[in-house]
This record gives sequence, C-alpha cells and structure tokens, in this order.
Amino acid sequence: MKYYRERRNMTQSELSEGIISVSYLSKIENGIAKAPEEVIWFLCKKLNIELHSIDHKKIENICKDWFMALFNQEQESTHTLFKEIEKNRQSIPSNSLLNLVEIHTLRYYLLHKKQNEANEQYKKLKRISKQFDDKERYYWLKFNGYYWFRLSSYNKALSYFQKAERYLHVTFYEIDEEEYSLYYMIALSASYAKNARIVYEYASKSLQYYERKVKLKQAADCHLLLGITFVRTKDFENAMESFSLAQRIADTIEDKSILATSLQNIGNLYSILNEPKKAITYFKQSYDLRDNTHSKIIPINSLMIEYYKTQEFQKANYWLKTGLNLLSEDKTPSIYKYELKVYNQLINGIVEKQFERLVLNEIIPFLDKREQHHEKVPFLEVLANYYFENRKYKLAATYYNQALQIKTNL
Repeated sequence: MKYYRERRNMTQSELSEGIISVSYLSKIENGIAKAPEEVIWFLCKKLNIELHSIDHKKIENICKDWFMALFNQEQESTHTLFKEIEKNRQSIPSNSLLNLVEIHTLRYYLLHKKQNEANEQYKKLKRISKQFDDKERYYWLKFNGYYWFRLSSYNKALSYFQKAERYLHVTFYEIDEEEYSLYYMIALSASYAKNARIVYEYASKSLQYYERKVKLKQAADCHLLLGITFVRTKDFENAMESFSLAQRIADTIEDKSILATSLQNIGNLYSILNEPKKAITYFKQSYDLRDNTHSKIIPINSLMIEYYKTQEFQKANYWLKTGLNLLSEDKTPSIYKYELKVYNQLINGIVEKQFERLVLNEIIPFLDKREQHHEKVPFLEVLANYYFENRKYKLAATYYNQALQIKTNL
C-alpha cells in the first residue's frame, strides 16, 4: 500500500479519506494491522491497482527464480524474468518482497550494463534504505559494492562488501555459495584497491571452498587473484605457480577468457622480470584468444608498451594504432585510453604543453577521483623522465618523488 501510495504522490490522508482512519492505514502499511478484504479492495480501487490480478504464490516464485538467476549471472533468464516481474509488480504480496525486488533491480541493471538506469535505481534505494530489515540490508550493501566496483571506486566497493559480510546469516541462497561468492568479491575489490593482506585472506578461503566443491572456474579465478598479489609482494615464484595453475584449469575446462587472462598475467610477470621476448609471446597469445573488443585493449596496450621499452618503435606504433582504432568510437575515459594518448606522444613526438596538460590535468585527476593511486606511478614516472631529458631537474625530482612516495605507502 505504501509503495503504490508513494508512487502516486498521495498522502495517507488522501488515500484513507472516506474509507478508514489515517492511523489505521498507517498500521496496515507497517504490517501491524491486517485489514478486512473489503477495506483492501476500496484502497486498491483508489490507488487504481487490481487486488487479484495474479496468484501471489506464482509471482513470489518468479521473484525467487529471478534472484537466483541474478546470483548465477544468467543473462537471458534474468532478462526474461525481469519482464515478467515488471508486468505483475503490483501483485507482489508483501513490502519485504517488494523491497528485495527493488534492490535486485539495481543488480539487474549493473549485470546488463545499463549504467544510467542503475544510477537512478541507486538514488531511489538510498532514499528508502533506512527502513530495510537485515535481509534487505545485506543485498543493499552487497549490490552497493557491485555499483561502486562498476564505477572503478574500488575502496568504496571493498567497504560495502565487507559491511555486507556482517549480514551473511540472513541470506536466502545456500549459505556457503553466498558466503564464498561474497568472499571472492571482497578479494577482487581488495586486489584493485591494492590491499594484499585482504586479497590473500579472502581469496585463500574462497579457493579452499571451490577446490573442495570442484568448482574449477571459480578456483582458477582465485588462483589469478593470488598470483597478482604475489607479484605485488615480489614473490615471483609463487606468482608464476598461481598463474600456471589457472592456465592449466582453463585448458582443462576450455575457458578462453580465463586462459587469456592467465597468459596476460604471465606476460606481465615476464615484463617485470625484464624478459621482453617471453612477455611479448604471452601477450600475443592473450590477444589472439580474446573475442571481446574491449578486452583486446589489455594485451594491445601491453604489446605497445613492451615494444616501446625495447625501442622497437615501428612495432610499438603498430599496436598503438590498433588500440586507437579499437577505441575510436568509445567516448568513456579509461586507463587504457590514457595510456594510448601518452604513448602516442612518446612514440610520435611530444607536444610539450599538450603532454603536460594530458598527464597533470586529465590523467592524475581521473585516477585520484577513483582512488587508483598506484596507477598514477607509471604516468608520474613518464612525466618525470620527460622533464629530466629536457633538463628541468627540479620538476623531474618532484614527480619522481611523488611516484616513490606512492610505492612506499603501498
């Protein structure tokens, strides 16, 4: 009642007038009083909704099927069930289920990459979030994590996923599945936020569970996270072992996406170990395996940078142009697009003021806003190198020092 009254911008006085008292309506809306069917009929008529348009049990089951499809990230099923729910939304039998539908709608928009709709749904949910019970709060916090993760605010995402952990006991999926799915998202957001301790703790717990349940894809994902963490802590031997395990699992289950990511990370490791030929071999294999346009940009940029480091500028320029062509229609700013802009100048000649504005006025603020401080390091070092080569030693020292401080803090 409250949901549909507020949707129609009606006050309690307006809805109850001529039917019941305001205080009685308030009790009905809060679930304190159960009204006779005749009263409900009059209220529904005033709200212009049908009382018995569908079997309540049927719509309840549709909602639960939709929640599970979202949990399993089943694109087609989530879309079909969402349309069914939208058609019968007025017949959802309780406030609690209605709240859960509204909260899961945020997850639906994020899964289907409808960011504008997700933004509006987020604002709507934020306004009513104080009234959520524990179960509703769990999913609200969890999907908050997904929302901020999509916006590349990884520290914020991590914070919400960790808050959701406190409410794990109230979930309605199989508790283990829900728990370790959340643990993986905590580890993933911590990895992007460069928090090695949290990654290791939660990815290790998830890995043990997925290995025990023989869920190989999820186990491979955990190996990749652990491998990246080992790289950051300079434990290169364990990093290679983790990436190789993920690669072997990907081969076994014939998962091209995980295989491409494994090969990319092995290439990154060889790049750090200053073995460019091996790095380039793995980057090319990763590139060849990728079908998705946006995922191809990752090995493209890696190949461009690796060839630039080895002073093979013609080959670096080839991959630069490949990347620029790939992202020519994409207007959204990204770390990969900024890398291409920087290396376009490094390879084809720096335009002094333009180069400085690009790094200082575009890239650094972009990364600061997303709290991606570690990603600033290569750009600060490139700028410092430029100043050093042009004998602007004071400026060079300033930006070398900034890069060093970020490394030290991390």
